[in-house]
Amino acid sequence: MITAIDQYVIDAIRKERRAQKVSQSMLAYGIGISKGFIGQVESPKCDIKYSLRHINEIAKYLGCSPRDFLPEKPL
Repeated sequence: MITAIDQYVIDAIRKERRAQKVSQSMLAYGIGISKGFIGQVESPKCDIKYSLRHINEIAKYLGCSPRDFLPEKPL
């Protein structure tokens, strides 16, 4: 089940990825996971979500902080 915080993180990562013109495949390769994983996470039909390790690796790859993908206040 995707919770409000999960969806917030997914949306924030997608927004930053697109802003930097990074494809799902590029991101997957850059953090060492399968390209299908990113697509599944971003698909509303799947219950797959990012782990804290994924969030950290994505932040490193995109050159930002993991905090950039989290809300300021609890949801």
